[in-house]
Amino acid sequence: MAALEGDGEAAPTVAIFPWGEVIEQFLDSLSLDLDGFVNKMTGGWLFGYVLALQRQGWRPIIVCASDRVQSPTRLTHAGTGAPVWAVPGQRSTRLRGASLHCAEQWLRSPMRDFAAVLSQERCVALLAQEYEYFRFDLLARLGKRRRIPVYATFQGGDATLSALERMVRPSSLRLCNGLIVASARERARLTQTYPRLRAPVAEIPNPLDCDEWRPVDRAQARVELGLAADAFIVVNHGRTDIGRKGLDILVAAWMQFAARRPDALAYLIGSGQDHAAFAQLLQQRAPARLTWLSSYVTDRPRMRQWLSAADAYLITSRNEGMPVAPLEAMACGLPVVSSDAHGLPDIFAAGEDHGGILTKREDVSGLVSALERLAGDPCGRIRLGKAARNRVETYFSIPVVGAQLARLIRRNGAG
Repeated sequence: MAALEGDGEAAPTVAIFPWGEVIEQFLDSLSLDLDGFVNKMTGGWLFGYVLALQRQGWRPIIVCASDRVQSPTRLTHAGTGAPVWAVPGQRSTRLRGASLHCAEQWLRSPMRDFAAVLSQERCVALLAQEYEYFRFDLLARLGKRRRIPVYATFQGGDATLSALERMVRPSSLRLCNGLIVASARERARLTQTYPRLRAPVAEIPNPLDCDEWRPVDRAQARVELGLAADAFIVVNHGRTDIGRKGLDILVAAWMQFAARRPDALAYLIGSGQDHAAFAQLLQQRAPARLTWLSSYVTDRPRMRQWLSAADAYLITSRNEGMPVAPLEAMACGLPVVSSDAHGLPDIFAAGEDHGGILTKREDVSGLVSALERLAGDPCGRIRLGKAARNRVETYFSIPVVGAQLARLIRRNGAG
């Protein structure tokens, strides 16, 4: 991987910093490396932001640390054409105590290389994933020194992790120019935790490319996937994270539901850090007619095929920011049975009029009842599926979200 020269485009440049001491902390759990990240990975909040800003005339770049590069390296993301900078980084050794761990993370963070990238790319703003995270404190100060507006987006990080951060974080937030928080619950927590917060808190959702994510013919999709034409099929896809995604709750609900519906099939598609633990859970509980396709799917046409073939989407998360996976399902015309974890009630603000049936977190019986209702009401499934599609088109589409992001950044004169 050779470093490349800047491309000299005139569009204003925004640097986006994804979570992680090094990007491999995220990629390893998906069985991807840096090359896979730039050549195969698409979608999610990150590349949704990239597309949304590009279509508003901005030039987003992705900046991350990596423990697989020896010098700052500039790549190009295949799906969007966005530059991706990877600078040499190190993982912390996790010293005893949360505050010591945070201090080590601060000391190991490659801020000099980050500053050089901002300078070379002539960035006019920077945006960090999560404000309750050690790197935000450093980026807020870097932006202040370079007179670059700093923003942060909430994607699920809703806890201050150490006493040291509790001391520093309020001043970091005072240096910030805006927070992007789609979750009403998180906005309330911010107000309570940081009563002197001055930065505007913008209610901007994660974007979805509704032109790409749309249903294909259901019957044909089932034929091509080898699925039964008359089965009631439920799908879930994304990272295999048992705790955050509530996959143990999903399995428990499915076992009760499947015992009552012999025509029902479930397909879980994805992989992640809990791959081995989830495999063990499935082996121990042996849920009937539940199939786990244990790989992280980067083939979007294939994923659209699975979503289009299904009758319902099931998400049982305990903790979320605003997940993109259910948005993809909604765009493919699926009704969603969902927990009320962070961000999910905001997706379905009008409940069934937005295509979703909400249940309380860890409410197995509520999930089972919702699935039974959908299984017995084909017309209701169609009605909710249409409402879901309309919801993502009008609220989560790339043009709608991109315009909101552009307005927020322009408030500070950037671009």
